[in-house]
Amino acid sequence: MDEDPTPHCPTGAAEANQLPETPSLSSHIFQLATAALVYMGAAKLPGAEQVEVNLPLAKLTIDTLDMLKAKTEGNRTADETSLFDDVLYQLRMSYVKAESGSPPEPATPPAEQPKQE
Repeated sequence: MDEDPTPHCPTGAAEANQLPETPSLSSHIFQLATAALVYMGAAKLPGAEQVEVNLPLAKLTIDTLDMLKAKTEGNRTADETSLFDDVLYQLRMSYVKAESGSPPEPATPPAEQPKQE
């Protein structure tokens, strides 16, 4: 029996939203980073009339990324480690700015570095 890998998405929605074929650590890092940026007010949620800031949730999301980095120590590629380091640095700097009341910068998660062989 063929099971739909995206049971909560209407047929074709996964392709339209460009979901990855398989989950990866990098895609999960980007998802959490984007959520943290949204919580810091760097982007408006679809359907929302205005940007909402929730710094406690932003901090929790950044802490979750840091915990995930610690728990995956020794099981990551060099690219994944570099991505964690870059994302966490950028999120922490954005959090400090948001906490001080500075206007947030537009949400632009860092691009994944090409693999070097």
